[in-house]
Amino acid sequence: MQLSFPQRGAAVLAALGLAFAVSPSALADDYPSKPIQMIVAYGAGGSTDTMARIFAKYAEEELGQRVVVVNKPGAGGELGWVYLANADPDGYTLGLINSPSVETHPFTRADTVGYTLEDLLPLANVVTDPGVLAVAADSPWQTLDELVAAVKAEPRSVTVSHEGVGGDDHLAALNFASAAGIDLNFVSFNGNAEATAALLGGHIDAFEGNMSEATAHISEGDVRGLAVWSKERMDAIADVPTGTELGYEVVSSASRGLALPAGVPDAVYERLLEATRSVIENPDFVAELTQLNMPLDPVYGDAYVDSLKASQDSLKAVWDQNPWIEQ
Repeated sequence: MQLSFPQRGAAVLAALGLAFAVSPSALADDYPSKPIQMIVAYGAGGSTDTMARIFAKYAEEELGQRVVVVNKPGAGGELGWVYLANADPDGYTLGLINSPSVETHPFTRADTVGYTLEDLLPLANVVTDPGVLAVAADSPWQTLDELVAAVKAEPRSVTVSHEGVGGDDHLAALNFASAAGIDLNFVSFNGNAEATAALLGGHIDAFEGNMSEATAHISEGDVRGLAVWSKERMDAIADVPTGTELGYEVVSSASRGLALPAGVPDAVYERLLEATRSVIENPDFVAELTQLNMPLDPVYGDAYVDSLKASQDSLKAVWDQNPWIEQ
């Protein structure tokens, strides 16, 4: 029997539907079939960028495709995370997210921010890196108390770096200033590589960053660590006292993890989660991060999602009671 035109059209459409009906398992089997871009929301050379490039190297071995790091710095990470949130949810764009900044922007910049935490699909936390307050080796201040005395004598006379309002550096320095009863002069940078260069060049007085970024400079003697904001002293910088030892109840760190745009197919998400776990458990990857003084702190899948939401709720409660002021 010969088909009429409408019948032939329906038959063709049905055939096409069968041809393009791809199961989730087939998606996982074919994924990835092209390079993946990894968004870093800070400048090149900082600890986030360094960790991303090391991770990308090992992820390429697991996934069989290039993983290309793309830096999109600006607005304390916001520009990169907006780009990530708006990317096609096909698994070919993932990014580094930094806690607490990624949680604080949606409520501290509620009128202007271009993403929410729900626009991202967290994959895994990789590193949790304690904060450090440091000065250049030629600084007149040998101890944290000497810096405090200088600021008390002349408020806002000491410039201190941070990577963006609401980030761990900014909050650590704010908490320290509050505990010490002083008023610091904050200077924002697009990454701690820029901030370190500014410190060594004499353009700022103090650096608030992370242990992984400060340790090499402290060991080489061109930077003096005044305090580490951890509960206990860190082996890599054992001579640097904790804030608590010095009478300042400040504990602060940066967590760096991986996320995708919300809406990525489950099969692709599971493939990336599997690859991420394999990278983090790779002894060579562990050795590289250890050498760079980046403390591994793996948290995967739903547990990571829950931890970010809990952190955001806690920070939002603090903000509602006593919002920090952009400086």
